[in-house]
Amino acid sequence: MAFDYRVKYEESVETLEAVCELYNSDNSELTMKYVAAGLGIVVLVFMFIYGNPGGGTAAGLVFFFIKYLFAWAALALAAMIINRTVWRKAVRASAAGDAEEMFKYRKQKNGKALVSQIDFYESRFESVTKIKKRAFDYGDVVRILETEKGLGLVVKTNKHTLGSVKAVIGFPKEALIDADIEELKEFLLGRCPGVKIKKL
Repeated sequence: MAFDYRVKYEESVETLEAVCELYNSDNSELTMKYVAAGLGIVVLVFMFIYGNPGGGTAAGLVFFFIKYLFAWAALALAAMIINRTVWRKAVRASAAGDAEEMFKYRKQKNGKALVSQIDFYESRFESVTKIKKRAFDYGDVVRILETEKGLGLVVKTNKHTLGSVKAVIGFPKEALIDADIEELKEFLLGRCPGVKIKKL
């Protein structure tokens, strides 16, 4: 069966950095959301235990909750802004270090740099290297991630578990062969139900 789109590249520190940045940026954003949510809950509990929210009246309590929710929303917004600006530099630096370590490990394990290939068909896509071949259904894609250099699909790999077992199938945009990255994005959006592209 002929593929519709193909990605192919030899692994290097630079190509793996694009993949690591996708993974690290997505994890960083999720972590910031959990931190903001957790801090909000902890502060609320402490205020009820050690404070006197609302002054003991029903109207005061309602007003307290309204102010609190606005402050919580502002905290979450500040966390997202920090994550996308100041913290993003740290994430990129981390991706560079992770890519270097990953490249050394994979090259040492396999004796040479691997060639990675991803073929996109009408009903599925396949990730292929010399050591492993994996096929995925578009219906299992839960997110599409995009950075300046990379594109990645977050796939639920085990439908029968309650937990969130996911894999990130990422690649550098420049590795797309004989096609425009915008075409591939449209192709993927048409086959991944309810999924949007998350720009990191």
